[in-house]
Amino acid sequence: MDGIILMRETTTTAASVFLVVPKQEQRAKITQTLPDIYAVSEFADVASMLAVAQADKPQLILCHQSFFETDHYAALGSIAQKCSDSRIMIIGPPRPMIVQIEALKEGARGYFNEDLSLEKLHEALQLILHGEVWVERHVISGLIDELTHKPKVSDEQRQALETLSPKEMEVARSVSHGATNKMIARQMNITERTVKAHLTAIFQKMNLPDRLSLAIFFRDLR
Repeated sequence: MDGIILMRETTTTAASVFLVVPKQEQRAKITQTLPDIYAVSEFADVASMLAVAQADKPQLILCHQSFFETDHYAALGSIAQKCSDSRIMIIGPPRPMIVQIEALKEGARGYFNEDLSLEKLHEALQLILHGEVWVERHVISGLIDELTHKPKVSDEQRQALETLSPKEMEVARSVSHGATNKMIARQMNITERTVKAHLTAIFQKMNLPDRLSLAIFFRDLR
């Protein structure tokens, strides 16, 4: 299986988590595995979660993929709209790339393969909490290719594009092809710390929020 894209190094942050999983045993296992920095509330179905989510506004919602089997994530779009202050991640069994892409299009910030060790779940939640995404490496390239909505490129962004250094341009183009920081560092013969510094500068200059937005932006320039 391809590795997981880790977008940026982050500091550990406490958060409230709504865990929406139908099986009580799995909910208990996840709750016990997560560090104490998470305040976890457990729900057996989406309806009971939504009944309190709009008032309590959890920072993270971890929702099982089985709730979306019949509607192909249409319900996820509704959840994302009703819980606009929350970041959503889907957890479930291995699924084809197109299924993971559909989840991202409908508002999820990642798809966690439950075949992975639950120890990785903390890492995934932290990335999502800090505005990044968690998906299998090949999904990023697939998402970029599959997105039908072409983001509008502002005049300011076109002008900012000209302020990028040659190395920043090389990093940005590599990101648009789905490369990780480690891959970019190896290909450019620089350290991962330097790659992160280039990315920070690119995000600031281009007024882009995260790596996925950067990848989509540069895909549309190709």
